[in-house]
Amino acid sequence: KQLGCYGCHSMGNNQFWMYKKDRRIMGLLYVFEVLGTKPGSTVNLVWADLKSDKQLFDYNSQTGRLVHRVTGLCVDRDDTGTGVIVDTCNSNKLTQKWYFQYTYPDRPL
Repeated sequence: KQLGCYGCHSMGNNQFWMYKKDRRIMGLLYVFEVLGTKPGSTVNLVWADLKSDKQLFDYNSQTGRLVHRVTGLCVDRDDTGTGVIVDTCNSNKLTQKWYFQYTYPDRPL
């Protein structure tokens, strides 16, 4: 199932994501996974218990960049504005900047 990007409803649940120390981005039941290897490949949601290298991302809290470890591509929004893809990293693209609302200083990313 492809990940979508929509306006905040402030109710949590399907809009609550955590970047975990194991480098996966996890919600309540799902994690992000990239199946393709080229720019424009979609970011999908898969069951959290199905672990794979395709679910690993490096996060830089200073730049907001999420880089998929297998492809080296950055998490981005697609041209529709609702789909989430990986694309060639570009520090000038605001759609490649992601920030987590809550962080824990005693648990560095």
